[in-house]
Amino acid sequence: MSDLDLLPKYLADKSISEQEIVLPTAEAIEAIDILESQGYLVLGWEGWVKSSNGVIGHQNAPQGTISLEGLSVASAAQLCRETIQKEAAQWLTSNQGSKDELHICITV
Repeated sequence: MSDLDLLPKYLADKSISEQEIVLPTAEAIEAIDILESQGYLVLGWEGWVKSSNGVIGHQNAPQGTISLEGLSVASAAQLCRETIQKEAAQWLTSNQGSKDELHICITV
C-alpha cells in the first residue's frame, strides 16, 4: 500500500509521483488535514520542484522537517502546516518570475 492510498482519489491524482504524496502547496495542506482527521501521523515533509521543462527534483526546494515521530498526530500536522506555509512563501519570493512549481512531499 502506498501513502497515496490514504488520500481521496481526486487528491492522490494530483501527485507528481506515482509512489509518494507530492502535491502543490495548497493540496499538501489539504492532505495533511485529511491525514490528521484519519489519525495518521505525518512524519515530515520536504520540498520538490517541477521545473518548467518537466524535470522533477529537489533543486532549490525547501528542506522541510526531520522526523516528527515523537510528536502527537495533531502537533505534527500543525508543525507541518506552519512550516510548509512559511517555507513556500519564502520559496515563492526567492523564485519570482520562475515558471518552476513548488510541490511538497509528505511522509506518513
